[in-house]
Amino acid sequence: MFKPSANKILLAASALLLGAGLGQAQTPPVSPLTATPSSVSITYAGAPGADVPVALTITSGSDAFVIDPTTVPFWLNTNISSGSAVPTPGQAVDFVASAAASALAAGAYTASVGVAVNGFQELIIPVTLTVSGAASTLTVMNGSTAVVNGGAVVSTAYTYGAAAPTLNLTLLSSDDPIAFTAVSAPTVTSTENWIQLSSASGIAYNYGTGLTITFAKDALINSKVGVTLAGTVTITYQSTTFVVNLNVVIGEPLPTVTKVFPQETPALGAGSSLTVVVTGSGFGTIAQGYSSATQVLVTYGAAGADGPTDLTTILSADSVQGAVNVVNSTTMILTIPWEDAAAVSILGTAGQNVTLGITNNLSGETVPVPVTIYVTSNPIIYSITDAAALEEPAPGTPPSVAPYEMISIFGNNFCPSCSAPVVAPVASSRYPTSITAGGSPLTVTFYTSAGVSIAEAYLLFATNTQINALVPSTVTAADTNMKVVVSYNSVPSNDNLSYKANGAAAHPGIFTMSSTGQGQGAILLATTNPLTNGSVNSTANKAALSATVLIYASGLGVPNSAAKDIAATSAAKFPGSCVSLTGTSNYITVAGLTSPATADGAVLNPTDILTNLLPPCFTTSPTVTIGGAAATVTYAGWVSGSVAGLYQINATVPTKATTGNAVPVTVTMGGVSSQAGVTMAIQ
Repeated sequence: MFKPSANKILLAASALLLGAGLGQAQTPPVSPLTATPSSVSITYAGAPGADVPVALTITSGSDAFVIDPTTVPFWLNTNISSGSAVPTPGQAVDFVASAAASALAAGAYTASVGVAVNGFQELIIPVTLTVSGAASTLTVMNGSTAVVNGGAVVSTAYTYGAAAPTLNLTLLSSDDPIAFTAVSAPTVTSTENWIQLSSASGIAYNYGTGLTITFAKDALINSKVGVTLAGTVTITYQSTTFVVNLNVVIGEPLPTVTKVFPQETPALGAGSSLTVVVTGSGFGTIAQGYSSATQVLVTYGAAGADGPTDLTTILSADSVQGAVNVVNSTTMILTIPWEDAAAVSILGTAGQNVTLGITNNLSGETVPVPVTIYVTSNPIIYSITDAAALEEPAPGTPPSVAPYEMISIFGNNFCPSCSAPVVAPVASSRYPTSITAGGSPLTVTFYTSAGVSIAEAYLLFATNTQINALVPSTVTAADTNMKVVVSYNSVPSNDNLSYKANGAAAHPGIFTMSSTGQGQGAILLATTNPLTNGSVNSTANKAALSATVLIYASGLGVPNSAAKDIAATSAAKFPGSCVSLTGTSNYITVAGLTSPATADGAVLNPTDILTNLLPPCFTTSPTVTIGGAAATVTYAGWVSGSVAGLYQINATVPTKATTGNAVPVTVTMGGVSSQAGVTMAIQ
């Protein structure tokens, strides 16, 4: 076996090592370049070109160098492009973020940029880019329209008499939430800031935050029609101020008419005038610089040569001046002379109706609201009240009437030939449904809303302007919008303007000594017999605490007592001894009221109510308060010797009642109370 010598082995190893070294690439020497500083940190704040470049000085001796483009990221720019030679030492290289950096999210980004010299290793320069998010901006939206800061006006309108307008703005952040504050101010100095904001501060999000602007209504209604109120809303965020300019245009109100009173009038004589109350809305603006004459234009007369003419310019031959008095935006009072501008009588003859036109006399309003007042010889109903309370219902509300209630009907042309009041005669213990007034018959009839007759009312008294009557017992609470018709000499009141009333189970009113429905009540002090008249309560004859008083009223409804009208041996007790209206041995049959078989219009003769019995009354009594305290009721029903419809209430003055000359008294029946303002004297 061949065995090489040690020398041969050593030579062979040396040859192998030499061969291996000759077969490998040689590593370039370290770059002769130096950089000061050795690394770069730059920032980007979302605005290309706005950032200041960071300079780095490369010392190169006499060697040319280039920036290796493969090592420059897309987000970086330098002032040395590929292939540019820099033969001078100390050359500064600028590093700055490129426009493409705008695509980067906020954060830190790194790169290793190589600077090459031929034959040497690249000089590696670490570069760090810090991207900060662009500052969020605020956009104010009015609906789908962007509001320009301090630019075009955001406008809304207010029509006088309407609800105050509202503006809804949306505050929109471009990115991150933005804290903001908001303040409003009128452009013209005012004692009141009439621009009201839903919030004085908040946070605007990128999905939007609402800011609601409302306006003080008193500032709007005290502004002239046609003016523009101006103001601003200033929104402050970060170091930015955003101004929203606002306008509120006060628009022209259009008048509406809901009621004219009276809408009918009898013919007037020369030198007369008619006062008319018109209710509705939009009757001009009670505002700065306006007078009633310019707020509303009311024309008077027929179309043509005689009119229509401004009512305020009409002066009749009898020196009756027309007038328009605007009380407020819903009410005005007109004075209408009996003749028009051409001295032609319009109110002097039945059938010559008054034509009025109502506008606000402003530009753009060309069609007046027409109003007709009828001059008629037919009976006219103006109102219906309880005869005791004499209390008008709320405007636009029909009065309520209860069975047997005494009512007063006010109007005109009820009996034009009457020279004196007509008191209805009583025949066979009953008042009539028709009386002869001025030589002709007068009646009052209740009809259903469909025009079906319910019954005629029994009459007590009549003049040309007032009728006192009794509501038929067949009227019920289910009867709504009943027509009440007054007929004189077979001529009824105007069906087109028929007076409406609603039925009610009870509608109490207390009679007063003044016959006005106010002040001292028609109240007696009881005697030893509680059903006989005592002395009249007054400041000179005061009732004592715990004493029994007799209160006289109307409108308590139908008595529901049940006793038979058969003489009793024991003393009468309330309510068990009160006789019933209907049935066998009842009041109606004992009194001989067979045609019709009702108590309507009946006078309760004492002999028709037998021994130890009481007139028809209530088993469920009304409640009475005197001086703010509840009184004990010991009787409530009809009055013997008077008409069915006059009610007497016996009540004990509470020991806790207040004392004085005018202590309030109230009667309540079926949840309905008598009129306020009735008093009595208590010692």
